[in-house]
Parts: sequence; C-alpha cells; structure tokens
Amino acid sequence: MKKTRLKKQSKQKISVVQRKLWKLCREIIRLKYPHSCYTCGARNLVGSNLQTGHLLAKASVGAFLKYDLRLLRPQCARCNLWEGGRGADFIENMRRIEGDSYVNQILEDRKITISAYDHYVNLVSEYSILLEKLKKDGIPV
Repeated sequence: MKKTRLKKQSKQKISVVQRKLWKLCREIIRLKYPHSCYTCGARNLVGSNLQTGHLLAKASVGAFLKYDLRLLRPQCARCNLWEGGRGADFIENMRRIEGDSYVNQILEDRKITISAYDHYVNLVSEYSILLEKLKKDGIPV
C-alpha cells in the first residue's frame, strides 16, 4: 500500500487564528443563509457541495475584508471551485438583493488597512459570540 503525505498545517500564530476564523465563518454562513447557491440557485446543497464563497477573491482583498461576513454566501462546488466563484453573477445578485449602497460600501472598505493578526483575534471572539447566539436563537442576525 502506498503511503500518502499528510498536508502539513502551519503552526504560526496567524495561521492558527485564520483556520479558527474560517471555521467560524463557514458555520455562521451555513446557519444564517439557506442551503442554496447564491450564484446559480442550486438548492438543497449538502456536504462538499455546500461551499462558502466570496464576493471578492480572498487574495484580492486586505485583512479587513478577508473574513468579513458581508462578502460570504453559500455556493455550490461547481460555481465556487470549477467556475471560479462566478464573480459577475455574485456581485449582480448582491446588488439586486442587498442594494447598490451595500456593495459600494464593501468596495470602499477595500482601501482600509489594518494589523491582520489583531483584527483576526478580535473577529474570532466576535464571531464566536455571534455563532452561539445563532445556535441559541436559531434566527438570522
């Protein structure tokens, strides 16, 4: 039997915090929104087909927006992985559903620069509280 390599995870402080933060973001999005694709409308997404997609690619935004819940919505694996997130459809739907001012504020917030580690630590505590509230109440915040 061939041995497989385990994917090594960084043990740097910021990487550990980012993994915690992304896990919290995924859980919050799954509780807050229906399990249907934000871009194509596919319904009843489960398992690996239920992904958390970004309005803007994580690589193209700074630390302030990287884990911002305003940018995150459920997507199917086809849209998120194989079609690169379908950014044009994503932003069009967000403008239609949330409004132009909502999207314009997000785009304006791209200019904000902050200390990543400190911001991420604050978000972990903030999102932990939000997740507990969502689990307790069962209603969107």
